[in-house]
Amino acid sequence: MILMLFIVIAGSVVLGWVQTASDDLHYGRPRTFQMDAFVGHETGSTSSHFIALNLQGKIEIIELPGGDPTRARMYVGPKIYGPGADLVPVTLRFVEGAQPHHPEMLILFQNTQVVFRNANGTFAPATHT
Repeated sequence: MILMLFIVIAGSVVLGWVQTASDDLHYGRPRTFQMDAFVGHETGSTSSHFIALNLQGKIEIIELPGGDPTRARMYVGPKIYGPGADLVPVTLRFVEGAQPHHPEMLILFQNTQVVFRNANGTFAPATHT
């Protein structure tokens, strides 16, 4: 009985370590995700580049419109709470919004989805009315 309990606890610890190691390989430290997307902020034919960071539990997104670092914008997302908040991977997805060719930005973390609306050449958190 005690041996089974030990195996279950050891297995849980090993699985947690494997998940953290996998996230370290995939997202690094601090947790970083990047992607390219056409969001309507470009002036040419080059897509915008997005970098999502989890800096000590604070989500920050950097946009390089059309890949041009001189026009970089930073968006502050929500704060992640709880133990290991700095190790939570943050990813982005773009979905068609109200305006054609101006998708909304979804910030994804811990089974949570935060919507940033795309309007007037920038992104802003969606407001609930």
